Amino acid sequence: MARFLSKTDFCDRVAVVTGAASGMGRALSWELGRAGARLALIDRDEAGLQRLHEELGRAGLRSAIAIVDVTDCEALHSAIRNLTDRLGPAEILIPCAGICGLDLVEKLDVEQIEKILRVNYLGVIHALDAVLPGMIERRSGRIVALISMTAIRGIPFEAAYGASKAALQNFLESLRPALRRRGIQVTMAYPGFVQTPLLEDLMQRGMARPPGVIDAERVARAILAAARRGDRIVSVPRSLKMVVELGRLLPPFLYDQIMTRLARRFALPY
Repeated sequence: MARFLSKTDFCDRVAVVTGAASGMGRALSWELGRAGARLALIDRDEAGLQRLHEELGRAGLRSAIAIVDVTDCEALHSAIRNLTDRLGPAEILIPCAGICGLDLVEKLDVEQIEKILRVNYLGVIHALDAVLPGMIERRSGRIVALISMTAIRGIPFEAAYGASKAALQNFLESLRPALRRRGIQVTMAYPGFVQTPLLEDLMQRGMARPPGVIDAERVARAILAAARRGDRIVSVPRSLKMVVELGRLLPPFLYDQIMTRLARRFALPY
């Protein structure tokens, strides 16, 4: 019989977070730590991850870290195995490792596109492959995935990023019913523009600051609140979900016109 995790408490649960050193991974790690979770933190940024580990320790929160690139499947499996040997079996997985880049029609960077897909999509699959056997055996677990509003319908300059998130969305939707029957809940989060190093990088590459940028800590709290409830989907802010859903209903020619205007607003050639 499926045995779902408590919907009200992360206390003393082991949470594996990839991409933990910065951005949403860092914000979610802090929120999980404050909720009493034991944190298995993974990132390729050694200095950033070590800094987070020390800050959590000074706050009295328990964590263990591993310096790993999520595209290295064997190394990631080994890291998660070592971390869970120290902390206990993985009961929560939040794969946050992600990268982005501007995709311009006249300067397609195939190497960058492949890298984005490897990190944002295959990196999550590698992490899932490491924790799912144990979750299925225990018939209990929770997966919280950061998708993106760009997964719902393509937007200018983020073709590869949107494609990676759309692939992840489809993959998890396909698995979700079968996982739920085995006691594993899947929550897919759709944040808008969040104040993270990822957004800062895009702005440094020439994109104007988008409107309605959200604080990462606020988004982290909303995502974990939805995960506690066992929600399948959470959008932050909620108003953005309505805008995107309406956008899905627009005919292609009209959507193209709106996206062209959006690109100009962001000061990008399109």
